[in-house]
Amino acid sequence: MASITLHGGWVLTRRGLEKADVTVEDGKIISVGDGPASGERVDCSGLFVVPGFRDQHTHDLLGLLGEPSPERIGGVAKSLVRHGVTSAKLATIAMPPDKLAGYAEAVKQYMSSPRNGSEGARVEGLHLEGTFISRECAGAQPREYIVEPWMPGAKDLLDRLVETGVVRMVNIAAEFDTDLIGYARSKGLLVGCGHSKASARQIEEAYKNGLKYVVHITNGSMGQSFKPFDGGGTYEGALTLPLFIEIIVDGYHVDARYVSDIIERRIQRGRGHEIVAVTDAVFPIDEEVPEGEFRALSVVGCRSADGGVLLARRFLDLDGEWKEPPANTLFGSLLTMDKAFENLLNMLTIDHEGFMIDVKARTFDEAMKTASAMTSYNQACLEGLTNVGLVEAGYIADLAAIGIEGAPGKYRVRVAKSVVGGILHEFS
Repeated sequence: MASITLHGGWVLTRRGLEKADVTVEDGKIISVGDGPASGERVDCSGLFVVPGFRDQHTHDLLGLLGEPSPERIGGVAKSLVRHGVTSAKLATIAMPPDKLAGYAEAVKQYMSSPRNGSEGARVEGLHLEGTFISRECAGAQPREYIVEPWMPGAKDLLDRLVETGVVRMVNIAAEFDTDLIGYARSKGLLVGCGHSKASARQIEEAYKNGLKYVVHITNGSMGQSFKPFDGGGTYEGALTLPLFIEIIVDGYHVDARYVSDIIERRIQRGRGHEIVAVTDAVFPIDEEVPEGEFRALSVVGCRSADGGVLLARRFLDLDGEWKEPPANTLFGSLLTMDKAFENLLNMLTIDHEGFMIDVKARTFDEAMKTASAMTSYNQACLEGLTNVGLVEAGYIADLAAIGIEGAPGKYRVRVAKSVVGGILHEFS
């Protein structure tokens, strides 16, 4: 593996932004600062070197529904790396078990090949999202393939998918019981809860049994309640328990005022490391985003009128009748991780209001650290990893060199280079 030195950029370290060189050998960072240069000298003048983005929740809808192959997964990895993503977990939908297992096999083949991490982002496994949720909270998930956690066969299906060797995370609704959550945790999976109407009390029981994170908070019915009974709903449980929280910062999925309140509450309580920005993207290959309607099994989607997000237009109910979902039912996002970083940076660098907490602008330095934590370091914390998510000697060399232009609240972020495990990717 070639050695490289990223030269002349502003490097985001634990201390903040520093003008420094980053030297990489054998896939790891060996020095940050004035250490000896090694190998190819990569000009990063005018760029900011930050930890590579980690997206734990991005879908590959066409791959899931088509004929999955290692080549397909490689195409996704190549597209993601252009947005500064250095590692990703591919999220699934509710779908026929055989097709789900087939997709898992394609991911397994790709992960075990030398292509993984060399031609694009490193694919690190599957995130099972739609299979074990509540049908009542299906959103844009195909209802006929949802196996609620209480149903006979749920455990056997989970076993079958775990046996593929690539499942890392799983979404299990918590309002039924916590047996499947505990079982999934015993299998070494990170367990989240979304598409659920669990009460705060039920979320607390799930937490005691191994629940680790909340899937895209405020999306997929979350039983929000302002009454004192049962401690509130899933949303209130997520706010009060030491759970990691996925949040989609595209400006459509979550009102920016809630985004701010959720972030500030966590930070004020010394729990800023629990906020995980995700894309929940549906078409990770930019050129494949459809202009018109598209179908995912029994759900038909389309782009919003302004083109910025995807909506569910109609779905087949369990009686085989086409129905319209509630207005503004979302069908995943068109967000990318570099855009998520940009959105966070812009929010954090200006005075802004939440519903509950008003916030003064942070310095550019502090905003960069906070946005980077939510797009990289916090995902590593969720997984218990201590060798990724920071630009620091000894860490895996997962990096993004980005250009930032504009003014507070109006910054534009451009990914110029990505480094995945020491392998350099440069973009025009």
